[in-house]
Amino acid sequence: MPDFDVVVIGGGPGGSSVATFVAQAGHSVALYEKATFPRFIVGESLVPACNLPLEKLGVLEQMDEQRFPRKHGVQFFSPTGPTKPFYFSEVSDPRMHSTWQVLRSDFDAMLLENAKRAGVETHTQTEIFDLCGTNGTVTGVKIRRSDGGEETVTARVVVDATGQNGLVTRQHGGRKIIDGLQNASVFAHYHNVALDTGIDAGSTLIYRIDNESWLWFIPLPDVVSIGLVTPAKTISRFGKSPASILETAIDESEPLRSRLEKADRTTEVRAVRDYSYRSERDGGEGWLLIGDAVGFIDPIYSTGLFLTLYSAELGAAAITEQLQGGASTPNFSGYSKDYQKAFEQFLTLVQAFYREDFHFGTLAKNPAHRQGLIDLLTGVVGTPEANEVTQAIRAFFDKQMML
Repeated sequence: MPDFDVVVIGGGPGGSSVATFVAQAGHSVALYEKATFPRFIVGESLVPACNLPLEKLGVLEQMDEQRFPRKHGVQFFSPTGPTKPFYFSEVSDPRMHSTWQVLRSDFDAMLLENAKRAGVETHTQTEIFDLCGTNGTVTGVKIRRSDGGEETVTARVVVDATGQNGLVTRQHGGRKIIDGLQNASVFAHYHNVALDTGIDAGSTLIYRIDNESWLWFIPLPDVVSIGLVTPAKTISRFGKSPASILETAIDESEPLRSRLEKADRTTEVRAVRDYSYRSERDGGEGWLLIGDAVGFIDPIYSTGLFLTLYSAELGAAAITEQLQGGASTPNFSGYSKDYQKAFEQFLTLVQAFYREDFHFGTLAKNPAHRQGLIDLLTGVVGTPEANEVTQAIRAFFDKQMML
């Protein structure tokens, strides 16, 4: 008999969430994480559709206890001035009229502790260095503990939630970079930043520098996260070091620069690769991918954590169905069909943002299209309005290709 029903590799939001959902269904789950929690990580802004899986996980009440700022909307600033804010209250479901900006070290640690309470056996400072199985089937993992000891752990299902590392992907699948979205980011936290007032105090602000480059502004407890996203191949035009790159980019945005007149940077400036990609396979015999292991999209619309939690829900449902059905070799190929539809809608929106010949202001003048944009910014996928606005954007792309 296997040691566990399910082994999860990675203790981030995707790993801890899928582990919790499966444990809630009564299955034995072990989770292995290489790092020590809490740990610093970027990706701090939620969309309101995250509220629903967080409620199912049982952590919704803890979000305010963590002092995470409430996020009611998002506003974009072009070089010529600000656009009209998009407020989540414009969606019909009151559960999604606001969400949170999260300090990831605290958010991720909260979800991992929640997994423990659900009965998940969790191990940090434990590396998965290889997989077990033959002929494409995964039957377990080989772990290396912090003391150097090694062990083989068997399971009916292995979940890869290792993000961009993609341990299982490297052995049992492939990954395709999405053309035109080979970006990089530099970012840091700042204190004493000028915020807006009222419900706008927690809003995400996006400052566009040019058609390829933009800066995020995300209020967090006591600090503000500020970062630059720009093509990796030309990032050196801003400077030679991460700090000089970020400082130069901020100087190029007068409305953002004015908010930082009295600010102090409280962290080092970190740099990460923001390449957008999709894995060619989402699962196979005895294994499946969750979160950023499945795919990653440019962070302009803060959809990363929503897609991660959504894939965790779908993955847990597929695992529970297979285990309860008594499948001797569970096969998860194609489990992420609904996730892929959401990914495609967000990808269309991202690609439109980087098009010099596309203007969201023109699209938003149509009330139905504005509602579709608000639905997508909220993370509400698949509504008639969201489908209509993505179809309109794709039709514009097709028309421009024919010219």
